[in-house]
Amino acid sequence: MTGSDQDRKRVIMAACVGNFLEFYNFMAYAFFAPMIAKAFFPNSSGLAGLFDALITFGAGFFLRPLGAFCVGIYARRYGHQAALMLTFAIMATGSLLLAATPSTRSIGLIAAFLIVLARMLQGFSDGGEVGPATAMLYDAAPPGKGGIISIMQYVTQLLGMVVAVIFGLILSLTLSHDALYAWGWRIPFFIGIAILPFGFWLRRQLPAQHDHHAEPHPFGATLRLLVTPKILLVFALIICGTITNYLRTFGVSYAIAVLHLPPGTAMLAMALGLICGVVAVIAGMRIAHNNPDPKLFVIMVSIIGTPLCMLYYALSITYPGLGTQIGLNLTVFLSSGLLIAPVWRLLFDAIPDHSRAFIFGLVYALAVSVFGGLTQPVTVLLIARFHDPMVPAWMLGVLMPLSLLAYLALRRRMIPPAPGATIITSEADRAY
Repeated sequence: MTGSDQDRKRVIMAACVGNFLEFYNFMAYAFFAPMIAKAFFPNSSGLAGLFDALITFGAGFFLRPLGAFCVGIYARRYGHQAALMLTFAIMATGSLLLAATPSTRSIGLIAAFLIVLARMLQGFSDGGEVGPATAMLYDAAPPGKGGIISIMQYVTQLLGMVVAVIFGLILSLTLSHDALYAWGWRIPFFIGIAILPFGFWLRRQLPAQHDHHAEPHPFGATLRLLVTPKILLVFALIICGTITNYLRTFGVSYAIAVLHLPPGTAMLAMALGLICGVVAVIAGMRIAHNNPDPKLFVIMVSIIGTPLCMLYYALSITYPGLGTQIGLNLTVFLSSGLLIAPVWRLLFDAIPDHSRAFIFGLVYALAVSVFGGLTQPVTVLLIARFHDPMVPAWMLGVLMPLSLLAYLALRRRMIPPAPGATIITSEADRAY
């Protein structure tokens, strides 16, 4: 899609601001899960209380596919801008509920119900946000660069998490333990609400030529594409990336509840890891931009990164403290950040142009709803069941090689066949 550089920047900002706030709010909950557990699940303690809070955190994930499906259909009919304004309004409602709900000691069990409702609203809005926002980024990019520019979707996720954890670090250093657990954890959510008017304004300024309306591809044919080999490999890549991502962002709760480190130590290490992740993603974007086939780079980073991550988990358990936490977070975010651009470029390019918003939004939401919502609670259960704090390391040790295999399989399907080769495709594959 063509357009002036100024319009392109406005489209990118409009698409990114919602994604930033979505993940800021989502991850603020994850980072403050131990405090939220104290406020809304006071009858549980230790890992049991954390598990209750994370199950509530996971409740938001289960509505993501419904949000992706409903908002995807809405976007096909009314355009990306209308869809993104709708998701913003729903997100604002959920955020206000989460920030303003009194504790269980004040209003009883209705408090836990309202928190679950808030998380479900946030999950619905986030599921609906990803598809149209990513498609808008892809379409606004210069010709041939859609897969690279779309990585801004992930960059803004990291930036939202960086801001959330920085607020957490500031609060953990400036407030007493009792104040942080009593009311300090609410401050980041109110700050997120204060940013919402800017997002509404920015999206209203979206240039008309960048707003897609009804997609001409038949809806039934679009649904059939979901079971083609390429999209199934895309699904596998997103599953591996989702579980890995939520293992990384579990770092704050892991440090506090499992390694028994102070909140300030956990927040500082996570902040440095996230910043490293942003730098790594940008470096990976440059590598993907300059190298049309970064296969060897992806293989090298995967082979080196997997044992390094496992080593730093072992060191953080044996020698718990700020130094090993920083090393752990830098390692996991660096290794994954470098791979995001080359892997996601292949992923986005594998989805047909005519239904990118709907297909990516739904596939992403399905992967995240099941595996993102359950990753952290299941990790806590496994740690408690086996009394082994190395559980996240073992999980990463399996996931990173699986992700590499899925990447190589998808790459093989994306390579054009040799001249004169016989091509056998299914009817669904021939659709695109």
